[in-house]
Amino acid sequence: MKLFVLMAVFAMSTDAFAVEGLKNESEVGVVLTSGNNEVSTISGKQASTYVSGLDTYSFTGRYLTSSNAGVQQALQWGLGLKYDRGLADDFSVFLGQIVESNIFQNINQRYATDLGGKVIFYNAEKEFTWFAEGGYRFTRENYPSDFKNLNFLRVYTAAERFWNQNFSGKLGVEYLPNLTLWKAYQLNAGASINAAVNSVFSVKTGFDFRYNNEPPAGARSNSDRIFTTALVAKF
Repeated sequence: MKLFVLMAVFAMSTDAFAVEGLKNESEVGVVLTSGNNEVSTISGKQASTYVSGLDTYSFTGRYLTSSNAGVQQALQWGLGLKYDRGLADDFSVFLGQIVESNIFQNINQRYATDLGGKVIFYNAEKEFTWFAEGGYRFTRENYPSDFKNLNFLRVYTAAERFWNQNFSGKLGVEYLPNLTLWKAYQLNAGASINAAVNSVFSVKTGFDFRYNNEPPAGARSNSDRIFTTALVAKF
């Protein structure tokens, strides 16, 4: 029989409009079934931000593994560091470094260095926020028997809308056109809805989409789609 679906999340609000001090957001999800279907999925996300004056330091992490009847079906992870320096109330510049892996897309490691700027278009806390980032990304992808260096432009925008104090939604889109070969572009997107249960807990439903128009040879698919439902605790 199907045993259970459990999501546990520990969070403090973290976004592009951080205020002074340290903020943290952590998410852990577990899905287990037994009987006719033996499936297990474990996922986790981490985002930490420290703001000091005009400087913002950020750390992100994610992990996902899934197996069916003991056979692994998915394994991907990523870590990121980012430094932002504010130049005006609505503009900053940043430098970021990412390392990630997706072995079922034949990417053992992907190292990406970002350089660019961020513009805040609208910032009304607990109402509506919207910002965009643009810049350059250098990427090195290590495959099982080869590697490739890639150069991208990067455009990212995200918005959050609060319909009331207890209900909000987020949407983010990242587009990476390849400077050498246009058809080798990448596209990532994420959307989520958050409904508060009380002053501490809320329920979040989210969907993440990651697309590579020119995946490495031998990849199972050119896209990953992840749907999650989570219990969120803010403190």
